[in-house]
Order: sequence, then structure tokens, then C-alpha cells
Amino acid sequence: MLSWIFGKERRKTHILAIDLGTASISAVVAVRYEKNPPAGGPKSITGPCEILKVLRYPIDLFGYQISGEEQKLPFILKDGFLKIFKDAYDVSHHIDVVLIALSGPFFLDKKAQKKIERTNPDKIISESEVDAMMKSLKKSAAAKNLFVVGHEVLGVKINGYNIENAAGYKGRTLEAEIIFTLISGTLKDYIENAKEKFFPKAIARYYSDSQALWRLLKATENFSDPALVIDIGGEITGIFWADKNNIEHAGAAAFGIRTLARRISASLKIDQKDVEAILRKYTLGTLDETLIMKLERVLSPALSDWWTSLKGVLKNTFTPASAGVIPKKIIISGGGADFTLFSGFLKDSFKKDFGVDIEPQILRTEAFKDMLYPFGLLAGGGDIILSALILFADAKKI
Repeated sequence: MLSWIFGKERRKTHILAIDLGTASISAVVAVRYEKNPPAGGPKSITGPCEILKVLRYPIDLFGYQISGEEQKLPFILKDGFLKIFKDAYDVSHHIDVVLIALSGPFFLDKKAQKKIERTNPDKIISESEVDAMMKSLKKSAAAKNLFVVGHEVLGVKINGYNIENAAGYKGRTLEAEIIFTLISGTLKDYIENAKEKFFPKAIARYYSDSQALWRLLKATENFSDPALVIDIGGEITGIFWADKNNIEHAGAAAFGIRTLARRISASLKIDQKDVEAILRKYTLGTLDETLIMKLERVLSPALSDWWTSLKGVLKNTFTPASAGVIPKKIIISGGGADFTLFSGFLKDSFKKDFGVDIEPQILRTEAFKDMLYPFGLLAGGGDIILSALILFADAKKI
């Protein structure tokens, strides 16, 4: 344990973080050491983390679909979560909080807004009045067969002025905007039942992958300009627009690293497991010239198809109604952040189709190497969600 480095008196939070993606379920068991606050200053629970164990379980959404065995997927997920919690229990019998991030298509983010005119503006707003508004917003976000498992307060206003917490203030108008995360009851049961079996006292918190990344970007002050985040996963590319005050899940395209690997594998007649190594050599410029020519004949139409599927979403995203401005920053995250071919292709495509000259920025776990011990157990763009969960997902000032 790292208490000899950080000090035994520092409070520790034992975490199980889970990233449900389209190509795998990944998890990490970690201990976060709380920062010592400055005298008289605010205290932050964002501190360095000790990684105890990383757990990875591949899943194959596409494989089940093409084989006509979609009915097996729920059982794969159920068994996968039971295995994660069991293996985590073997590492640590004590977990304080379970943090779960969900990628598309496993979640729905839904915004709800409300503004009320208070009959007695001189009366102090109570906690119960705030709670009543929250319940009303939650009810308006409800969807058939889906359950609200998390929320993010985007803004609270009294008489048009932004505030942190309405309770204790006076005012004629009270406004709130909240984004709720919803998942299916079946998936919720799989996770909650596994948690109750192994860590019944642990708190469970849920986030969409876009929310987890948004919290990371806010905490690291990446919003001097509005940003468009393109999260390239195993089978899905998620897109969201964000600044320090707002997040808008713009949409997704059915394309990812594994999608590209299948096309390369079929065209070059090689094992899909060998494709990643070939792509890495290609991006490093160390691939044989003959193989480069063969690979590029596959890459060009594959990336073109990907871009076509993204453009409809991007046209709407580049004029977000919430801000009315064009994003000045593009951030690439997920497994695609580990391959430079995506950033170069996106830069050229944005300039050609949107007339925007933006150099995409890459978001990888290595940016937080000073906060993760031992460094290297979490790495690359593929582990950025796990890093976001253990470092920033539930970070707050107290």
C-alpha cells in the first residue's frame, strides 16, 4: 500500500470502477488517497490513486448479431458482471464505491428543464422545495422500460442568475436543467445483484461515458474553448459537444477499432488478432511498403464510410443551439486515440467538408501518469474512461 508515501492519516476511498464498452467490460480496483487541503481552503477528494488490479473481459456484440445469437448477450453480460465483482472481491474484500460508466448503446442521456414562478419570492427556498423540483424533473425524464440511475446538474438559476445551490436563497423565479442517465431494468439488475452479493455496503454511481469524460475535462480545465469530443471505441464512435457549463450527447456511429479490424482482416486474409499490431506499425512508419499499399486500399474506403456516418451528426453539432458557436477544439478519446491515422484523417475531413482547420488533440491515460501508481497498468486511450472514473467521476469540493 502507498500509505507510507502519502501518509497514514490521509483518508482513503476504495474503488471498483467498471467500464462497459462495446468490445469489452473493463474494471479496476483502486485506492484513492485524498488530497490534504490548504489551511482554511476547500477540500478536494481528487487525489492520487493506487491501482491494485486491472480486470478485462472481452465481449463480442457484433459476433452475436451476425451469428443470430443476440439472445445470448444478456447472459454474457450477467455472467460478466458476476465475474468482475467476484474477481474484485478476491483483490479487496472492502469497496466503498462502485463507479460504472456505460457506452452507447447501453444508456440514454436525457435532459430536463423547468422554470417556476414562486408565489412568495420573499420566502427562503427550502431543501424540500429543491427536492420537489428534482423529483418533477426526474419524472419528466422517465422513459418506458428504462430507469434513472444517475444525473448531472447542468445549471440552477434564481431570477436568471446562476448559483450553485438554490436552498437558502430568495427569488421570484427558480430554474434548473439536469441531464439524467437511464438504463434498462435488466442491465441495472445484473449490476446491482452482483454488487449486493459481494459488496452490499458499497455505494453504486452510474455515468454515461460522455459524462465521465466531461468530468475529467472540466477537472483538468480543458474548456477554455468549446470542445467536440470524438470517442472512438471498439464498435461505436460516440460524439458529444461540451464546454464548462454544458454537455450535449450529439449521437453515435456504428464504427470502431474492432469494426476497422474486421474489414482489414477480411481483405488481407489475416487473423483479426494481428490487425492491431499492423496498424501500430503503420502509424509508426515501420510497416513493409508492400503491406502499406495493401492496407491503404482497405483503409481509404473504410474511413470514408466512417466519415459519411459521422457527417450528419457533425452538421448539427457544429451549430449547437445551447451555445450558438462553432467548437474550436476537437478531442479524440477511446481506443482510437492510440492510432494517429484517425487524427490525421479527421483533420483533413473537417477542413474539406466544414472549412474548419482544427488540429485534433489526443486524450490518453498517460496525461495522468503522476496520479496513477504504479503507472502503466492503465494506458492509452482505451483506459481513459477507467482513469476518469477513479480520478474525477465523483470528485467534488466539500
